Amino acid sequence: MKYISTNPEKCSKWTSKTFFIFIIIAGIIIGSIIHKPFFECICPHFYSVKGNSVIHDITNTFLISLFYVFSAFIVGSSALGQPLAFLLLFYGGYTFGFCTFLMYKFYGKAAVIPIIMTFVPKAAVISVIMILALRTAFRSSAALFAVYCDGDVRDSRELNLKLYCIRFIVLILVSFIFSVAVGTFDYLYLRMCKL
Repeated sequence: MKYISTNPEKCSKWTSKTFFIFIIIAGIIIGSIIHKPFFECICPHFYSVKGNSVIHDITNTFLISLFYVFSAFIVGSSALGQPLAFLLLFYGGYTFGFCTFLMYKFYGKAAVIPIIMTFVPKAAVISVIMILALRTAFRSSAALFAVYCDGDVRDSRELNLKLYCIRFIVLILVSFIFSVAVGTFDYLYLRMCKL
């Protein structure tokens, strides 16, 4: 049977941040071109709207980040989770692209500045959280797959459940800090915005 390596150097092209960013960008492009009505119910959670409380904006951003962190945790717990990691990245990008299209559709050119000032920072923060979480999940899933296929347990760091959980707890804390920063900025900006 072919050996499945979990050596970071050999798997770097699949777990590199650049490759993950490329998947998100591909999702954004496709999401802004191909529009499915199903995603319209998701987009309001990505928007910061004038009149919302600062707690509402912070909570929305945090819950979106939490969704991706929790999904990544589950994906990384499975030996067959690697394709799902890529799918989640693409889904995140697609949602960003689709929501940007809807804002432009509803508000026209007047939406450009609010998109840049509120939506782009939020999408960037969530993308960073997604990449960090799914990169960890991908490596864990690859290590589990190697164990099931060849009994290889050399990459013990990726198979350490305690360390794996700690990484995701840290990601949740980072998500909360970023959410407070982005949500507060959105709230303050929209108080001065005419849109």
